[in-house]
Amino acid sequence: MKLEECLKLPDRISIEECAEYFKKALSCFYKNEITKQEFLDILLELTDRQVMTYEIIEKNLRNELDKCIVSLWNTDSYDDVDTILSIVANLGLEKTYEVIKESLNNVERMSEDIYYEIKDCVEENGDNISNPYRFLDKE
Repeated sequence: MKLEECLKLPDRISIEECAEYFKKALSCFYKNEITKQEFLDILLELTDRQVMTYEIIEKNLRNELDKCIVSLWNTDSYDDVDTILSIVANLGLEKTYEVIKESLNNVERMSEDIYYEIKDCVEENGDNISNPYRFLDKE
């Protein structure tokens, strides 16, 4: 799977199609067919499409994504932080979010820009990240 493939996807695809693409991206990453940066860029594109389904992804897939993303978390790269924060907040990745919140305790190990990006995300999302649609008005 390549980023170009994801960029060609329509803005709206079904939750089932999203799940298949996420699984394909994970598989390619685990097989070292794509770099970490390519993987994160692909996940960001897929996350944008998944958000448009207005449904939470299936629990096992969400756990697998969470397990993988938490292993990639670092506060050395602003771009990585920005991308991962977006993915985590929009997919409701709880384990990674806990690690992200804990990273605020190591402020001396990150740039000021990264610290404030993380802090803003945590303030915006609070303690409950599991439902990315919690802010939508219910009619």
